[in-house]
Amino acid sequence: MTGQFKLIGFDLDGTLVDSLPDLALSVNSALAEFDLPQAPEALVLTWIGNGAQILIARALEWATAQSGKTLREAQIATLKERFNVFYGENICNRSRLFPHVKDTLQKLKAKGYRLAVVTNKPTQHTRPVLKAFGIEELFDEVLGGQSLPAIKPHPGPLFYLCGKFGLYPKQVLFVGDSRNDIIAAHNAGCPVVGLIYGYNYNIPISESHPDWVFEDFADLLTLV
Repeated sequence: MTGQFKLIGFDLDGTLVDSLPDLALSVNSALAEFDLPQAPEALVLTWIGNGAQILIARALEWATAQSGKTLREAQIATLKERFNVFYGENICNRSRLFPHVKDTLQKLKAKGYRLAVVTNKPTQHTRPVLKAFGIEELFDEVLGGQSLPAIKPHPGPLFYLCGKFGLYPKQVLFVGDSRNDIIAAHNAGCPVVGLIYGYNYNIPISESHPDWVFEDFADLLTLV
């Protein structure tokens, strides 16, 4: 391995895994238990990226506005718990890896790069997803939403990787699909790739000004 980068970090949902179908299924299953309307996948997509709590908060805001219903605090807490149960049961029923993810990760690993996942997805669900797709062992570190005190767009998780592996920020390349990924990398001083196919609230990732914009995950190999 030669060159500037020693570690490559990746977001999970919308970057490695197309998890939208299972997230939408789980959100709607939880909403249905309270007789709330079902959200189309295209709308759920715009709620992804800030962790499960905010995903459900956005779903509730929409569903209650659509229905005119108001839930008590205890009901809201129960709905959030039910979402976690449903998602635990549906982590990889409909999800899939995006094209060229697994073979590209294997090639990067073979070249000697350390690989890490930095996601806002609940920590309890992160490794099961990686394991289900047979890629867990490729990663030297996996950080979920509860692994550290701060989540993206805070740069803390990337600073943690620098500290753990003894690297300067410029030696860490981050790869993501949303503005939270780009902001976190910029604030940490890490070069960053924005992928156009993910979940960025239907806003072009180029508007967040990543260092590179790629259409295909395999394009990462052009940088290393």
